[in-house]
Amino acid sequence: MQVTYPVIILAILVSGIASGFITFRMSGMRLAPHFGALILALIVTIAAIATGNALVLYAAVALQLIAVITAFTQTWATLKYNFQTSPAYAPHLALMAMIPVLAIASVI
Repeated sequence: MQVTYPVIILAILVSGIASGFITFRMSGMRLAPHFGALILALIVTIAAIATGNALVLYAAVALQLIAVITAFTQTWATLKYNFQTSPAYAPHLALMAMIPVLAIASVI
């Protein structure tokens, strides 16, 4: 297993948790599913890097993609009706948008 892409994803997840925590606090508990998905993806990504097991890597990729999906679906309701706070969500969504490309590259 090549660990370059999972390590980059790990860095994105850690910085995503930091930026996501700020947006999580702004919008209350509405982003709890996304925050939980981020934490699970982080834990399984660390396990994939540590073990080098392909099945754990596939589980990490699946959780990373779920974290991305929850990022956009959970913030959609907020951004749909309140564009004044959209600049606060932009850095986090930009980080999450990088994950699918790197996740797919890590399994190819």
